[in-house]
Amino acid sequence: MDTTESVVAELNVALGADYRLVRQLTGGFQSGAFELTDGVVLKWTDDPGWAARVRRAAELVRRARAVGYPTPAWLTVGTTAAGSPYQLQEFVSGTPVRDYSVVDEALARELIAVCELQRDLVPESGISWSAWSRGVVLEGWDGVWERVSKYGGETDELLRRYELLCRPYRDEVLPDDDFVHGDLNLGNLIVEDGRITGIIDIEAAGAGSRAYDLVSLATSAARDGAAHGVDELFVEAALKAAGRATVALCAGAAYVSIAEFVHDRVGSAELIEYGARRVLDLLSA
Repeated sequence: MDTTESVVAELNVALGADYRLVRQLTGGFQSGAFELTDGVVLKWTDDPGWAARVRRAAELVRRARAVGYPTPAWLTVGTTAAGSPYQLQEFVSGTPVRDYSVVDEALARELIAVCELQRDLVPESGISWSAWSRGVVLEGWDGVWERVSKYGGETDELLRRYELLCRPYRDEVLPDDDFVHGDLNLGNLIVEDGRITGIIDIEAAGAGSRAYDLVSLATSAARDGAAHGVDELFVEAALKAAGRATVALCAGAAYVSIAEFVHDRVGSAELIEYGARRVLDLLSA
């Protein structure tokens, strides 16, 4: 089984390099993030199932950066002998956002402008967040909706509200040619002097509608304590980008996914429920 030290040793052999581990970085829920010498960041996971996804994300990162999307450059992508996918990224200046109240109207509008850069970047078929959202909410994909509904309480009530919201859109065709980060929340921002210098944790990138990322930002802003009104700005931008049907389905899918992810984390479910309820209220206003 791989360790961070063994991954570094293996990539050093593969690249003829001499990288050394400096420290583990904060954030990076999808895979571990580690600062190495020479100004690079190693991200890796011991899940071989992510290998194809990471390779695909590398191409999408290249496209996004070409239009000015502020995510770190990927320097190399590989897989260890044990099957662990990894990538080396450039180290960007700035600090991860941890005091979410600093996300004010100005920073929110900068983020919205960044999301607009995602438009029409993935015209070919592939991993689709739009298809996934529709399938999860309306067609029972992966069984996640049924599993989460069994949690009961407010979680089940929120799912019922999302079902009612999304029911009229069963025959809608969702946009599918934008670049989608797939896990865009306030914790994945690097900022310096009040400006965004990096958007991280991008391994889940795929095609779909940028509204998915915008509604995810709205939910994050509500639950994490961004400045007043920021969540509304993100919802307005999502609706403008793709319309009510797409936003409703993306919001429902994003909620059920994260509700399952945090189910066993003490105190997290309540925050997730608050964010989901706030977005529902904004969409129902």
